[in-house]
Amino acid sequence: MSEINFDPIVLTQSLVKCSSVTPKDEGALKVVESHLKAIGFDCYPLTFSGNGSYEVKNLFATIGNNGKHFAYAGHTDVVPVGNENSWKFPPFSATIEDGRLYGRGSEDMKSSVACFISATKRYIDEYNEIPGKISLIITGDEERDSVNGTPKILEWASKNNYKFDHCLVGEPTSKNEVGDKVKIGRRGSISFFFQVKGIQGHTANSHLAENSAHHLVSLLNSILEKPLDEGNENFLPSSVQIATIDIGNTVQNVIPELSKATVNIRFNDMHSSDSLIQWVNDKIEKIFAKLENASCTYTYDANADSFLNKPGLLYDVISKSISEITGKNSNPEKATDGGTSDARYIKNYCEVIELGLRNHTLHKVDEFAYTEDIIKLEKIYFQILQNYFK
Repeated sequence: MSEINFDPIVLTQSLVKCSSVTPKDEGALKVVESHLKAIGFDCYPLTFSGNGSYEVKNLFATIGNNGKHFAYAGHTDVVPVGNENSWKFPPFSATIEDGRLYGRGSEDMKSSVACFISATKRYIDEYNEIPGKISLIITGDEERDSVNGTPKILEWASKNNYKFDHCLVGEPTSKNEVGDKVKIGRRGSISFFFQVKGIQGHTANSHLAENSAHHLVSLLNSILEKPLDEGNENFLPSSVQIATIDIGNTVQNVIPELSKATVNIRFNDMHSSDSLIQWVNDKIEKIFAKLENASCTYTYDANADSFLNKPGLLYDVISKSISEITGKNSNPEKATDGGTSDARYIKNYCEVIELGLRNHTLHKVDEFAYTEDIIKLEKIYFQILQNYFK
């Protein structure tokens, strides 16, 4: 375990050095817990399992008493590194070169977790007493199933009478400079896993077979024939993407019996998981209803519906804090783009806004965070706490 050091860059390095690829923790949550205990937090390590997913280590930590309850939510798990030989430095070395801190999770989002811990330490040192409550919701299961992580922590917190007024999620949201963009919502996500069944045969005797691949292609063309929508003032157009096509044929003279494909849809608030399931059913019905020798079945994974938070007090506090640190009179862009995040669970409990580093290298080889951005984000987080509890 690393030594206690609240410098946000050093603390980021300590976290990055933990190879916490979901669902492994490798000491990352212990680093968080030890630092929070050192400044007086009550820490509750929470391990959840079940619901068809793997066991996950999480942490809930809280400090303060009556008054407004401010929560920070983040994750210490990271995605796999890919081809390690392609990295400039070992992906868990947390090497700093030319103002860049390299490592898996440096941008997404261990630096943000470090910044909030550091900002909280500074706030407690300066004010001694919190006129309310600060809590951290830290999961080790954001990058994969997201089953035994944040939703389970929130359920536990609710059963133990913790009620949150506002929550800041530290995902990397910024665009050109730290603080120029926040997330006030997210698109939904649903994946369809299609299997088309035909009749296998010789390619020279096509009249005696039924090519499953042809009908799968017809279905995919129908799904892609026109955009789902053109977007609206809060959301980009919904995105339909073919992720996999699998015929599984090893020779050129056999007509395939089975063909499979995966389609992922990132949808805005003009749709829901239920409406898209019906949309897919209509597509299948139109193509396969009159076919005697071919059929289509599918399963789906609907892991998030779209949501939109109406900006309120928390957005105003964040906007004011960013302006005070950057010296620019600007309202950060209110965005809903990108993938899913655990904000989709938190929005059922309180107003939630996402603010973090620039989003430019997460999940990539040579993921890194600018050290100057880490310092700036810590200052913004500190200012948010100051303005929130004034």
